[in-house]
Amino acid sequence: MADSTIPENSSAGDQQSQSGSMNLLQVLVLIVFVGFVTLCLGIVFPVQMGYQLVIGWTSYITRTLPGVTISVERTTWFLVAFGLFTWGVHLGGKKWYRQKQIAESAPVWRGRWTFSLAAICFLLGLSGICVISMTHQTWWMVTGEPETFVARNFRFPFMVYSCREAARRSTSKYNLKLIGLGMHNYHEAYGQLPVGGSFSQAGQPQHSWVTRLLPYLDQAALYDQINFHQPWTSEDNRQHFQTKLNALLNPGIASDDDREYQPAHYAANSRVLNVNSGMNFKEITDGVSNTILAGEIKSNIKAWGDPTNFRDPARGINQSPHGFGGPFKGGANMLMIDGSVRFISEDIDPTILKALSTPNGGEAVGEF
Repeated sequence: MADSTIPENSSAGDQQSQSGSMNLLQVLVLIVFVGFVTLCLGIVFPVQMGYQLVIGWTSYITRTLPGVTISVERTTWFLVAFGLFTWGVHLGGKKWYRQKQIAESAPVWRGRWTFSLAAICFLLGLSGICVISMTHQTWWMVTGEPETFVARNFRFPFMVYSCREAARRSTSKYNLKLIGLGMHNYHEAYGQLPVGGSFSQAGQPQHSWVTRLLPYLDQAALYDQINFHQPWTSEDNRQHFQTKLNALLNPGIASDDDREYQPAHYAANSRVLNVNSGMNFKEITDGVSNTILAGEIKSNIKAWGDPTNFRDPARGINQSPHGFGGPFKGGANMLMIDGSVRFISEDIDPTILKALSTPNGGEAVGEF
């Protein structure tokens, strides 16, 4: 009986193994066939998506690893916190398990159980980070440059470009809100807004409103390196103003790597921030919600360290190379003194725009 049973079990195992191999082979053949058909039809997106999922992540790792920095202090704090967490889990597990024990001969709480629970919690945290990263990457693929493989192969340019423009508008508004928050923090610290541009008694340009705002744009370290006794273009300061500030870059404007100094895609209202003068909120009698503080520009772009980076909004929106204007259709995002951001149409009534430009002109501002 034993001799006859062994061959039967062996035969059944061989059949299951062959069946599994055939199923795997069929799946592979189906994948190759579908890929071949889609390529013949000119639909390359699924193939490229498969490539990115299987192999493309290696290029992401090689691209990001050189820029990864490890903070010894933060790593130490993490290890200490994780160790305390693991120790707490171990003590809690022992106490709970001791209460659940029925017989004295039951096994005690094991250290490997503690390690398993701590590892599960750690992996759950990593999973959350991975989900956030995947969401971010998916959004980037949809709203990225036209040269990305999604925009190139989806063949739905209107949808992709609309999503991309909406994302860029949102980013630009966020940048302006950061500037507005920095302005308010500066006003709280000094009792007034920063000067539009500082000039020496001889009329030599010194520093811009952006430079004064650096500590409130998370650039305190850069601010501390600048020599305010020297002009921004001096040899001591030159390299500092070649630093890129993402908060001053509008994603709707193509980057220019040939510039000697990094640009600012936003300018201040010259009627509020001007040469050696900065107003306080009490002087803005027209109302902080009815007065423009800064806004988008798309021409005659200056460096963020340039003390002349201000202009008059009354020139119009998208009407003059020396005025305000956005890279998006129909108008420009403008920062009001109260910190709000409004999209002002290029067809706005010039009288209303002038009223929005003056801080204490006494004009009536209607709907805009």
